[in-house]
Amino acid sequence: MRDVHNTALLAILFFVFIPIIVSYKQSLNLEKDILWSSLRGFVQLLLLGYFISYIFSFKHWYVIIGYVLAMIIAASLNVSKRGIEYRRTFAFVLLGISASVGFSICLWLMVGVIPFQAQYIIPVGGMFSGTAMVAASVVLETMKKSESTDEKEMKRNAIKIAMIPTVDTLKTMGLVQIPGTMTGMILAGAEPIAAVKYQIFIVFTLMVVAAIASIIVCTCNYRVFFYHSHPARQEASAGK
Repeated sequence: MRDVHNTALLAILFFVFIPIIVSYKQSLNLEKDILWSSLRGFVQLLLLGYFISYIFSFKHWYVIIGYVLAMIIAASLNVSKRGIEYRRTFAFVLLGISASVGFSICLWLMVGVIPFQAQYIIPVGGMFSGTAMVAASVVLETMKKSESTDEKEMKRNAIKIAMIPTVDTLKTMGLVQIPGTMTGMILAGAEPIAAVKYQIFIVFTLMVVAAIASIIVCTCNYRVFFYHSHPARQEASAGK
């Protein structure tokens, strides 16, 4: 495939202003987030491109685990901004993302899908951390905006909504979209069936990651959101 030219990158950066304009016109108040996220993502990916060879050269197990943990902490810090009590939210989000990512990486290692090497563990850890981060963000945002007066319903809705993107992706996999990992493997010369099997393993694992992260984050945080939305319930509980 042809490399993306600098002019193409500049062009797509220019078109980022389209959602910014839409946000402004529709009073979504996302202009700063879109602009900052776009610039930040661009710089971070550019830096990764320059340093990825060095990162993949890590040999010591504690350095590899430390790098994955750093990604998990960064994801948790980003998600925690959507919480009510920042420190409490951060602790539980860190627990949820760590548990989901740690479990999934251990599963992959146990069944022999990947070896314990930086060039495999770090990209996989990043992929899992990103999925867990999105699920946790949706859970917190859903609970924050929930108007339900029932705790169980609030929890159920938050977890359900967080799982929808992953479930919908599974429903349309191979029909609406051709997954990137599978496409990359085929372009690299791998057998299509082998690429499909690997992709299936990935998407099923991502569903597990989203489920574990959303359940832990919701279970640990829902009371704070519930009583914040319904102060009367807090007073009733205090009076008991």
